Amino acid sequence: MSATRLALSLVLASVALSSCSSRVGGGGAASCAAVIEYRGHTYWGSGPLKRDPATTGRLVAGVIPACDDSGGQQPEEPEEQVEVAELADVPLDTAFTWNGGIFVRDGRDLPAATRLWFHAPLCRRDAEFDLTADWLGVTGAEQPRFDGDLRPPYRLEVHVTQGPEEYVGTTVLVHADAATQPGLGPRDVKSSLWQGGQVTARVECVDGRFHAIALDVPEGT
Repeated sequence: MSATRLALSLVLASVALSSCSSRVGGGGAASCAAVIEYRGHTYWGSGPLKRDPATTGRLVAGVIPACDDSGGQQPEEPEEQVEVAELADVPLDTAFTWNGGIFVRDGRDLPAATRLWFHAPLCRRDAEFDLTADWLGVTGAEQPRFDGDLRPPYRLEVHVTQGPEEYVGTTVLVHADAATQPGLGPRDVKSSLWQGGQVTARVECVDGRFHAIALDVPEGT
C-alpha cells in the first residue's frame, strides 16, 4: 500500500473527513481526502466505524482519484482501482464500505438506523470473559518507546474477532493498568502492534469499560 493510501486509511480511523483543500499538514502541504468515485459520483469517507456493517457479498469497482499531498515535492499519486463492498441495508447509490470505512455519496445521507455503526458497545457482562482482537493502536500517558517499552496505564484500540457474540465485529478500547498481569512487553509491541497482529485479553467490565485482567499476544502474530 502506498503512503497516500495508508494515510487515507488512517484518516478514516481517526476523524470525520473533510476536503483535500481544507486539510493542511506540516509545511502547508495538503493531505489527500478520503474519497472514492463510483459511476461518476463522489463518495466521501465517513468514520470511524465502531461496528462492522452487514454486507451483501457483492463487490463493485470504484476509483480513488489521483492526488498530490506533497505540495509538488513528489510525483502525484495516480488514480487507483479498488473493489468496494455493497451494504446490506443501504443502496449503492447512497453508500458502500471499503477498507473498514463507510463512503457516502456527495449530497446523500445515511439512514438514521446506521448511527449504531459509529458507536462502540459498552462492556455489560457480569462475569469475566476472553477476547481475541486485531490490534489497531495504543494510547496512554506515555506512548510506546522506540524499543517497544509500554508502561501502564494505557488503552488498546482493538477490533474484536473472537469472543462474546455481542462484541465480535466491534472496535473497542481495552484498558490496562498496573493490576493487569501479565501485561504487554516490548517484544509483544514489536511483534504484534507494529506488525498489525493480534492480542488476547481476559476482560472484566468496570463501569461500562473493558478492563484487562491479563493480556497476551498469540503465537505467530
